[in-house]
Amino acid sequence: MFFARMYSSEKKEVEEMVKFGIKLSGLGDRIYDKAETFSKGMRRRLALARTLMVKPKLAILDEPTAGLDVYASVKVRNAIKMFAKETGSTVFLSSHNMLEVEYLCGRVVFICKGRILDKGSPNALKKKYNAKNLEEAFIRVVQHEL
Repeated sequence: MFFARMYSSEKKEVEEMVKFGIKLSGLGDRIYDKAETFSKGMRRRLALARTLMVKPKLAILDEPTAGLDVYASVKVRNAIKMFAKETGSTVFLSSHNMLEVEYLCGRVVFICKGRILDKGSPNALKKKYNAKNLEEAFIRVVQHEL
């Protein structure tokens, strides 16, 4: 509620933000526990929900699943997908995890040493570089740049 109040002073609007944040977090009744008792994955989900509950038109996320185990990573990715679907907002995702990028993104930009090397949908890039997945496509694009 503290963070929601930073964006609105209207009680109903604050309550809606908090309700949406709880849904995004996927923490269920644990949402009422002290955050210091949460695992790293749970804290990341809480931070993500706190950021997205205000429904920004553009959310910029840098490595949202870095350092998380498989379970926590899936929960974070599902929250991002739910947010984008329910709000229609744009999520700008920076990640080294190409499999995650392939799963989450509709448009991708390959960047190496600060230069844009290619862009397109995951399927178009995979097709263009005759790759099974986006990671393979990325390697084919950047191998001459390194």
